Amino acid sequence: MAAKKVTVSQLAKEAQVSPATVSRVMHHPDIVDPATARNVHAAMARLGYSYEVPTRGVTRTLRGPIVMCIPWFDNPFYSEIVHGAQDAARMAGSEILVRYEAPARGSFERFIAALEACNASGVIMLCPTDAEFLVELDKKFPVVQCAEYTPAADLPFISIDDRMAAKTAVDCLVSCGCTRLAIMRGPETYKYTRERYRGFVEALEEHGLQLRPEYTMQLPDNSYALAYSAASHLFGLDEIPDGIFTCSDVYAAAVIRASLKMGIKIPEELSVVGFDNIESSMMLTPSITTIAQPRYQMGYSACTLMLERLRGASSGVSSMLLQTELISRESTAHMCR
Repeated sequence: MAAKKVTVSQLAKEAQVSPATVSRVMHHPDIVDPATARNVHAAMARLGYSYEVPTRGVTRTLRGPIVMCIPWFDNPFYSEIVHGAQDAARMAGSEILVRYEAPARGSFERFIAALEACNASGVIMLCPTDAEFLVELDKKFPVVQCAEYTPAADLPFISIDDRMAAKTAVDCLVSCGCTRLAIMRGPETYKYTRERYRGFVEALEEHGLQLRPEYTMQLPDNSYALAYSAASHLFGLDEIPDGIFTCSDVYAAAVIRASLKMGIKIPEELSVVGFDNIESSMMLTPSITTIAQPRYQMGYSACTLMLERLRGASSGVSSMLLQTELISRESTAHMCR
C-alpha cells in the first residue's frame, strides 16, 4: 500500500513517463528498460511512495534480508542485477545483503551458519553450484537461481538462453564477412561458458566454418589482464582470426587493447563481439558491439520470485529465460550494423 496519498498519475508526472509505464514498472518490470525503471523508483522515493511487489498466496512475512550470493565483487556484470533485486526488495519492505562466495560442499555448514547469523529470509544464488548443495540449502532457506542455474536441482531460476545468444554473436561476425572465428571464454564450471561455447560451435557448423583449436581461448576468471595476455598470444600466430567472440565485455576490451597494441585495425582487419553490455562497453574507442543481457530485470525478477516463494506461492513459481539483444557498435564492420 502507498505510504502517502500519491496517485499513479502523480508518479508518472514526477518521473516524466506515462501512467502505463509506472504500472509496468510495478507489475511487469521484466519488460521495462532499466534506466526507465530506475527513474520511476527514484520518483517513488522522492514522493514517499511504496508498494508491495505483487505476489500470490501470501502466508507469512519476511524475517530478514534476502541474501544474494555472487562469485566476484570486481566483475561489473553483477552491479545492475544487484540494483534490480534491491529495488524489488525495498518495495516489499526488505533488503538485499550481498555475499561474496562460491559455495561448495565442504563449506555447507559454514554457509548455513552465516545465513542463520544474519536471519536471512532466502538466497538468490548467482554462483555455479551443484544440485545436491542447492537442494539441501533449499530445505533450510528458499533458493532462487539467477543468471547461473543448475537444471538438475529443479529450483526456480531467472536467466537467458546463452546458447542462442552466442549464435547471434557468430551470425553478426559472419555477416561482417568474417571467416576465421575465435572465441574467448571463462571457467568451465559456469553454465554460461559451456552454453555460449556450445552455441559458438553450432553456429560455426551451420555457416560451414572451421573450429580451430588455436583460436579457442579459455580463462580461469573474468580477468582483463589474463584476457590481454591470451589475446596477445593469439595475435602472434602466423594467421590470426578476423572475428572474435568474447564471452564478456571485459574480455572484449582486453582483445581490443591488444589488437591496437599490435597495429591490428578494428573493424577493418578484425571484428569483435562482446557480451553483457556493461557501461564501459560504450565508453571505449572503438565502442564494443555486444550481446546485452537484461541485467536489471534479471535481478528484479529473481527477487520477485523469491518473494513469491517466501509468501507461500512455491507451486506457482515459474522460471524464466529473458531476451537478449545484439547492440551494434564500432568494433564490428559497417555491414553488421
